[in-house]
Amino acid sequence: MKRLAISGGLLALLLVLSAAHVWCLHSLAEEVTAALTQAQEEAESGHWEVAAAITQRAKTRWMENEGYLHATLHHRDIDAVLGYFGETLAYLQGQERQPAEYAAANARLITQIRLIDEGELPTWKNLL
Repeated sequence: MKRLAISGGLLALLLVLSAAHVWCLHSLAEEVTAALTQAQEEAESGHWEVAAAITQRAKTRWMENEGYLHATLHHRDIDAVLGYFGETLAYLQGQERQPAEYAAANARLITQIRLIDEGELPTWKNLL
């Protein structure tokens, strides 16, 4: 009976930790993608410096959680996000304003973050 109780407790702990992970990752992804969407709107309005500052803050927020992200996710996914941040910031900080290229880079970045978030959800698609 003692083994059953310990096993049940461990299973419950794993479920709670998994739910906490999904919640934390989703919160971070929502925060970062909302900032990137706001940066896109600023760039469309011609406020490139503001868009660059918002994107840099979003990158900093993502990097603050890098240890956690590397411990819980695939490294190639995290590295892809950092690469997309670099690409997006390069378009924002460059002398030559290229709205279409920036929009495409920002869309790739947002999509990558959302794919990471969706990949951690406990759905049938992810379980199979």
